[in-house]
Amino acid sequence: MWMDGNTSQNKILVLLAKEWDYSGPPGILDVGEIVAALPLAPSETLAALKELFVAGLVDMNPFKTSAFLTPQGYEAAQNAKKQI
Repeated sequence: MWMDGNTSQNKILVLLAKEWDYSGPPGILDVGEIVAALPLAPSETLAALKELFVAGLVDMNPFKTSAFLTPQGYEAAQNAKKQI
């Protein structure tokens, strides 16, 4: 479970969880939409997204143009909501 307190990663998890709740699992968003939605530098957002992917909390399409939560990522997002 993701609990390192990294605000950038938590913001991505919460954003994707909102999409999951609104549109249904797995809450797919284009990477550009994620970058535009968060008040972070694009490089910071992309680095955090990569770390979440490596941790298995976020998955991406084969072209790496959209991202979505794994079930573990959704669970981590629920915990992240408490941290931001």
